[in-house]
Amino acid sequence: MPRSLTPALVLAATLVAGSASAALRAPQIAFSSASLQSRLNGFGESINVLTQQQDGLVWGTTVSQNSTMTLQFQLSGNPHGNEFGIAKLNSTGNAVLGLAPVFPAAAGVGSFAVASFRAGNTLIVNLFDENASLVGTTMHTGVDRSRFAYYVKNASGTHYSHEGFNADARVHALAFSGTGINQGNWWMAWEDAPIASYANADFDDALLFMESINPTPVARTTWGSLKRHFR
Repeated sequence: MPRSLTPALVLAATLVAGSASAALRAPQIAFSSASLQSRLNGFGESINVLTQQQDGLVWGTTVSQNSTMTLQFQLSGNPHGNEFGIAKLNSTGNAVLGLAPVFPAAAGVGSFAVASFRAGNTLIVNLFDENASLVGTTMHTGVDRSRFAYYVKNASGTHYSHEGFNADARVHALAFSGTGINQGNWWMAWEDAPIASYANADFDDALLFMESINPTPVARTTWGSLKRHFR
């Protein structure tokens, strides 16, 4: 059984830069850090990947329960032909009810998506390619915005952000809080194959960047070009 699934990492439509926080994962996962550390350094981050892992197991809205919650995702590296998305959880958070893909296996580096949670447990995903061209829009039902997880799926199986759902009972996703201009946003680094030993894992098989935005356009954003598609 998974350990407690109380939403430990919270993103909301009213999130502002600097307000996002979560408890550190305990214990921190010791793994081969060189590749992931170098990649995040290259994005200008000041993150120690061995000591600043956040407890990003289950995600959800805040108690404000905004009518629309929008998350923005970007594939920032090494997608490896993986499918990524949101795992639908039951009301107690101890079972996966289904999958809501955000990025299909064919999505490449630089692809990005806008996932909006609507009333009635509906999730609408707008997918764009690396040139900001709309690839398609998908609607998923049965997605509870108050409690959900993330997943990666490939030929080796489906791996979740909560290790309690993983067949090998191993951690496959590490969450990091952004720093500097990315403060208030999140990185999720994935190991996309079964793990025999963390010593052989690098968590650089795919890197997602996730940003929560206000429902009203604001000047301070790294996604200005994207927002123009929705005005």
